[in-house]
Amino acid sequence: MLGQLLQALSDPDGAEAVLTRVGSQEIRQRVERAAAANSVPVGIMVAHKVRHIVDHGGEDIWLDAIGAMSGSPQPGVAAIQRLLDRAFPRERQHLISRKKQI
Repeated sequence: MLGQLLQALSDPDGAEAVLTRVGSQEIRQRVERAAAANSVPVGIMVAHKVRHIVDHGGEDIWLDAIGAMSGSPQPGVAAIQRLLDRAFPRERQHLISRKKQI
């Protein structure tokens, strides 16, 4: 299952479709900002980042994704969201603002 998800996310058309279907609004916004900043379509940006994780990701990334899958009623969605969260991290300013609210 994880292999099929990664394959879909590594293809620009599939990546955009998966993002639209299962990406949270926050992740979609982060992806859209990154794509706009790089002047590329969303699908290409997602495919590029996911391919980079597949090729260069450390063990911690995979353990995190598998851990998210094991405790979820929708393991595929959980894995995708974790991978996208790693590929498109929250902006530092957003984290600082959120910390002040807590």
